[in-house]
Amino acid sequence: MHDIVITGAELEHELLADLIAEIHPERVLLRPSEPALRLEGVERTADLKPLREAAERLQADFFRLPAGLSVKSFRAFFFDMDGTLIENECIDDMARAAGCLAEVEKVTRATMEGRLSFTESLEGRVAHLKGSPLSVIDHAVEAARPAHGAAELMKFAKRAGVDCYVVSGGFTAITRPVAKRLGMTGAVSNELEVRGDRLTGVVRGPAGGRILDADGKRRAVEVLAQLHGCSLKEVLCCGDGANDLEMVRAAGIGVAYHAKPVLRTAAAQQINHSGLEAVMLFFREAWRDAVPLG
Repeated sequence: MHDIVITGAELEHELLADLIAEIHPERVLLRPSEPALRLEGVERTADLKPLREAAERLQADFFRLPAGLSVKSFRAFFFDMDGTLIENECIDDMARAAGCLAEVEKVTRATMEGRLSFTESLEGRVAHLKGSPLSVIDHAVEAARPAHGAAELMKFAKRAGVDCYVVSGGFTAITRPVAKRLGMTGAVSNELEVRGDRLTGVVRGPAGGRILDADGKRRAVEVLAQLHGCSLKEVLCCGDGANDLEMVRAAGIGVAYHAKPVLRTAAAQQINHSGLEAVMLFFREAWRDAVPLG
């Protein structure tokens, strides 16, 4: 059996009533505040395509989940930062403050065209920040705009005893303040080299090691999961880009958040319309105040 969750700002559940009846759920719950629907006890063999297509026409997200999924089955949540936890691309904010945005964007375009690896791209972009004052970091921290629903999701996880981490190809000077602002457990990310009160244009990986790329992010999740005494099946990973592919694939629940196509096709769950608060709706604990329909 599965549970189906449908949520979206423009969702009108009455328009889906006939299609819902066709798949014979054991129970239908409504959360008017989202709005959101949970269809409990749907047979695995049920044809969900018409309902999924109707939800998409209403610009609603559609999730197929294990029946009765509980947040208590999870020990840790892991999030990419830029484009996931926050709306910004922090290196662009730094470059804008440093006056080298055009040069950084040129490297970004080469990366999007497949001419550079993530590590080459990151090193190339950071090189343009050489000699910049540390105030460019402060600018990026102050400019960081949490994604819609991020704070609400972190509070939900904290109440459930789930630790939340940033795992990012960005920089600890920014990921740590963002994690602290959102009440998260910690952050794993790359490090900007500093000499005096200036950036040297050099970036290193966590603790001065290898650059944290897609494989590194998965390894970070594996190590943190082990420290929490759990398996990868007991973690949730959420991101938006190719650099998140490995950790999202590895997780018990992998979430593509307003993601690039390469990640959307690999993730079991996709959030294309809602904010991060939609992650809470995966779990039965978020439905305690829901209203039964029918």
